Amino acid sequence: MIFEIFRTLLHYSLHFLAPILLGYLFWRKNWKIASLLMIGTMAIDIDHLLATPIFDPNRCSVGFHPLHTSWAALIYLGIWFLPSWKLKAIAVGCLFHLFTDSVDCYLGGLKPNLTITMSCDKNYFISDLNSNSII
Repeated sequence: MIFEIFRTLLHYSLHFLAPILLGYLFWRKNWKIASLLMIGTMAIDIDHLLATPIFDPNRCSVGFHPLHTSWAALIYLGIWFLPSWKLKAIAVGCLFHLFTDSVDCYLGGLKPNLTITMSCDKNYFISDLNSNSII
């Protein structure tokens, strides 16, 4: 439960707060516009409408939805090479969006087990541990 709350907070913080930081770091003079452009890249999530169900918390969107594929990432990378700083901000936003979703996929693959069980049904002695044959 706590892990899922952390995962959700991290995911949406990366989607909405990190673009502000990136905008400030890379386009200080125009950081507000750059930040809004990067936050606007959330629009690539429109491809979720093509899936059934539209939202599945256990589904990794990277590699599943068309705008979240490697081919799309190559296009976003290509946009980076265009001469406009606004297009560069959009490219960074799209690529960072994919990064954020990848982090979420990784965390979603972790199945946190918050209970630790230990079995103490055997007695081990120092001599047994040194002989590499624990019986």
